Amino acid sequence: MMAEMIIEPTYRVLLGDVERFRIMLVGAGGTGSALASCLASLAYHAGQKGIQVELTLVDHDVVEMKNCGRQNLALQSAMVGDIPKVADLALRLNAAYGLDIVAWPEKYEADMAAHWFDAHTRRGSCAHLIVGCVDNYRGRREIAQTIADYGGRVWAIDSGNDRQNGQVLIGNMSDLSQVKLDSLGLCNGLPSPYIQEPDLLEPDPVEQTLSCAEMTLAEEQSLMVNRMAATVVGQYITEMVLHQEIRQLGTVFNLNPPTMNSRLITTTNLDSIKNRINDTG
Repeated sequence: MMAEMIIEPTYRVLLGDVERFRIMLVGAGGTGSALASCLASLAYHAGQKGIQVELTLVDHDVVEMKNCGRQNLALQSAMVGDIPKVADLALRLNAAYGLDIVAWPEKYEADMAAHWFDAHTRRGSCAHLIVGCVDNYRGRREIAQTIADYGGRVWAIDSGNDRQNGQVLIGNMSDLSQVKLDSLGLCNGLPSPYIQEPDLLEPDPVEQTLSCAEMTLAEEQSLMVNRMAATVVGQYITEMVLHQEIRQLGTVFNLNPPTMNSRLITTTNLDSIKNRINDTG
């Protein structure tokens, strides 16, 4: 007897008729610097379609020679010395696309969002998104606090990777009880990345002795893994900006061999997040 095939319904989030996107990119390392170029290109393209994209880059690190092969940074800045990564990126991308990207050469803290979040725009006309491309739990905790502080009004994308693999998660709600599905296949919001994977907010039990740049030079980390993560995040943001919708909770990928799998918005996947929280709570 042939088993019955059950296809579970999938849902999507519609952002509405958003006229302006404020995007803050936190972290300008391997993934963040590659993503900055993607977002600048998207901002230029979206502007031609009448959609305004405002970019803010946040990172306290400076350009070093060892970073330039893995990160999208200029050798000239490394030679000059003490040039903030975000200043290097903003200067070059503004010149290339005629944009007004803002650089904040600081370590991100949750209270900085107050200087970035625009509470005076007409509700629904402006969307706020923080993209975390940081490699430590302290930075993620600050972003998670921002998402909690703004109660669903700020979206977050978290990107993380190891030597050959990585994941991208998206969400905006710290309170799972606020996530609602309807009969039309729509969802009003998604669990924050740090609700989906709370381990992101905990210290790594295995202390990393080498930086990502040093691992790349030693050929322990793929030169393409950060670019792959940036491409996935860039696609998420492109869907948000140009099509104003979100269709998945997250994506995992591996480069050895190259594979990718997205976790769609389904009742089963949302329930698994709730059950994990209940089991640990």
